[in-house]
Amino acid sequence: MTKIGRNSPCPCGSGKKYKLCCEQKENSFREAKLPPGRFRYESGSYGSPDRGYMPSILCYKEIGTDSWKEHFCLVKPDTVVYEEAEAVIIAENDIASAYSLKSSGGSVHDFALYLRHEGYKKVDDFRIIRD
Repeated sequence: MTKIGRNSPCPCGSGKKYKLCCEQKENSFREAKLPPGRFRYESGSYGSPDRGYMPSILCYKEIGTDSWKEHFCLVKPDTVVYEEAEAVIIAENDIASAYSLKSSGGSVHDFALYLRHEGYKKVDDFRIIRD
């Protein structure tokens, strides 16, 4: 992940300098202990045909051997497209980039921060609709 300069605009989109916005929060995040367990990520879309679709990433937590439960959902609210498949492709590409960062020596924290810097936000009250 490219290091963000303290005087650079904050990647969260607030318009503030990074040092006055998210730098301290992200430094605390890097030092925080991660939750135990194994996780996997799945790309998807969040939205509807009449309002458009946003790329989304669903995180699953392992709860037993070959048993997974939805843990949280990330949505990229600043990116709205009108084809559901396009939203899924954007999310797939973002997950792939985050994984490549991790596989080239980055940490799990770097993986999460990459997705945050790409504009993903956690959705607390989400519903999964299966076709």
